[in-house]
Amino acid sequence: MGKKVSESEVHSEIIVLPGDTNMFGDLYGGRLVEWMDNIGSITAFKHSRMKVVTGSIDNLFFLSPIKLGYIVHLHSFVTFTTKSTMEIEIDVSSENVTTGTTNVTTRAFFTYVALNENGHAAEVPQLTLENDAEKVKFNEGKLRSEHRLQLLKDIKNSLH
Repeated sequence: MGKKVSESEVHSEIIVLPGDTNMFGDLYGGRLVEWMDNIGSITAFKHSRMKVVTGSIDNLFFLSPIKLGYIVHLHSFVTFTTKSTMEIEIDVSSENVTTGTTNVTTRAFFTYVALNENGHAAEVPQLTLENDAEKVKFNEGKLRSEHRLQLLKDIKNSLH
């Protein structure tokens, strides 16, 4: 039985505090990745209702700095599923609290693997696509998944 994209979609907001920034008052990139992985995991948990682990992160580019005191807006949702994996799109923007100006910060695709109680890959609900936009994202996700699998194969081969 499938699940709708909206059933596991998550929105979150976080204010950037001094401990989150470097000496220039910019949010650490690693802290943002941590927040993205957190919201992505929540989405994957809600979709699968199982333990999940992060398998990969695709196309993570930092497009604009996030300053101390800004509000970080995170939005995550499932775009594609295989038998045991979920691709989660995570969109991030930042808001200057004094001016209200918002900037797109990044968009990345995190892949999570669902695990059963023995730590082995487990089957996840497939997506029930409700509109053309979701179908387009699903088809794009399928292409990214095929590319990821090839990269994974290449990396494994290069390590032997």
